[in-house]
Amino acid sequence: MDTLKIFNSNVVIQRFFYSGNFVNQLKLTALSFSSTCPKKRSISASTAPVGTGGRHFHTAASNHRNTSCFSHMAAPTSDGHKEDVKDDRISRITSAIRVIPDFPKPGILFQDITTLLLDPVAFKDTIDLFVERYKDKDISVVAGVEARGFIFGPPIALAIGAKFVPMRKPNKLPGAVISQEYSLEYGTDKIEMHVGAVQEGERALVIDDLIATGGTLCAAISLLERVGVKVVECACVIELPDLKGRDRLGDKPLFVL
Repeated sequence: MDTLKIFNSNVVIQRFFYSGNFVNQLKLTALSFSSTCPKKRSISASTAPVGTGGRHFHTAASNHRNTSCFSHMAAPTSDGHKEDVKDDRISRITSAIRVIPDFPKPGILFQDITTLLLDPVAFKDTIDLFVERYKDKDISVVAGVEARGFIFGPPIALAIGAKFVPMRKPNKLPGAVISQEYSLEYGTDKIEMHVGAVQEGERALVIDDLIATGGTLCAAISLLERVGVKVVECACVIELPDLKGRDRLGDKPLFVL
């Protein structure tokens, strides 16, 4: 994947290759460019396969702090001031998330939401936006995907009067479990939940911090639907659109802050 970053009179081409669960940076190349180009505009093109594994990485195009790059997709409101308040919250959330270069290994740019958790106002904004969307949707189950779905799921569940169900990696839950296998770029993985945690006919929200290729969310949806649960929507704080995880979800709605 090549990402074109335009800063003043230079063009910087960042090249990435996909390996396992991460994006690795190959090299940086600077080229001359007309000084009339708009500042800090970025153009990105991705050739990554939909099935590529990995989640917490980003390209240069997805790291801009311009809030117009982030869509909370909240229901339109006739009150312009109320919409402005929502935009302010999105801006605070965006600025509270940092990117860590070269973690967990060189060439990887890691989307870190721990700084969002250190900011009580931005963290509350995040939970509030989700609660406002789901409080009247008759949701009885909030299913959180390991591990960061465990951070956002419980406060949302409490606020809307739903139960929280952890969806865990293999061999983490102590009781009888039902599992769903899903594909990675190399090999497979599983997600599990306790037998009896949900009942046929319940309505569920699946939540995680980030969607990249969408494999984990698809597995969570399949697991819930196998036992007769209606998945109302999936929700994430961050989306990496170049990896086309939304497309992989098919007709299942996705809400992203």
